[in-house]
Amino acid sequence: MTKHAALPWVALFVFGAGWGIMQPLTKIAVTGGYEPFAIMVWQGLASLIVGGVLSARFGLPKGRWQWLFCAQVAVLGTLIPHFASFTAIAHLPAGLIAIIMALIPIFALSLGGAIGLERLDARRCIGVGLGLAAIAIIAATRGTVGQGPLWAVGVAVIAPLCYACNSTLTASRGMYGLHPLQALCGSAILFLPVSALAAVWSGQLRGVGLDVPSAALLASVVGHALIYTGYLWLLTWSGAVFASQTAYLVTGFGVLWSMALLGERYSSWVWVALVLMLIGLTLVRPVKTALAQATPPGDTA
Repeated sequence: MTKHAALPWVALFVFGAGWGIMQPLTKIAVTGGYEPFAIMVWQGLASLIVGGVLSARFGLPKGRWQWLFCAQVAVLGTLIPHFASFTAIAHLPAGLIAIIMALIPIFALSLGGAIGLERLDARRCIGVGLGLAAIAIIAATRGTVGQGPLWAVGVAVIAPLCYACNSTLTASRGMYGLHPLQALCGSAILFLPVSALAAVWSGQLRGVGLDVPSAALLASVVGHALIYTGYLWLLTWSGAVFASQTAYLVTGFGVLWSMALLGERYSSWVWVALVLMLIGLTLVRPVKTALAQATPPGDTA
């Protein structure tokens, strides 16, 4: 395998492992006293800086429709889902949150099928059913050890539902000529002031120090912005079908990182839920799985 052929596979595992570690890092930050709006403020700053630097050559979004798209990303891609996941992770094991986040493609298929954007056949419907069965098991057990409240599972499910709504709207309406990095920067411009005001109003605003929770917070917000940027590169290089396989790795690494860093241990039912979710992901994704032989961006050879 040549370097060009191997690079996307390496990137796939790096991004999967990187995104997977975000849940336990967030858990450390939340356990250390950081609340949802405070985390969102720092995440907004990281997205604004990274997105602003990398999208400088494209400029800011222009016109009403591009800014409306940025508002969609800010609300459905950040404000609501992040508040939900940061709230839920204070009460549930980080590994369970990682499994729940695997609902994104399952919800996206269901929404896409409802509006005629995706084809629903028996195979994919079974995949949706397995994903929902996994959530039912999680709701019933909540990890068993240190069992969390049932409402936290419901709140955690809001995050993948919002992400799926955002992706479905984007797939059906497009991005109105925006580059994804412009959308990242534009959405940060919109949600950062909202997060800051909410953090001040609720008394959640908090700076960072030299302690472990602060280090975990900074690592998670900066890492998220950088990995998302890398994921956009992977999309342009290898296509959406290949890049979508990060869903398996994010879920698997999320569970493994949570066990390694937080010492989390789960009942056998959680492992059953994980297996059901991964099988469900396999069934709902597109049939074509081969690596796209696309020319790397900027390479005209």
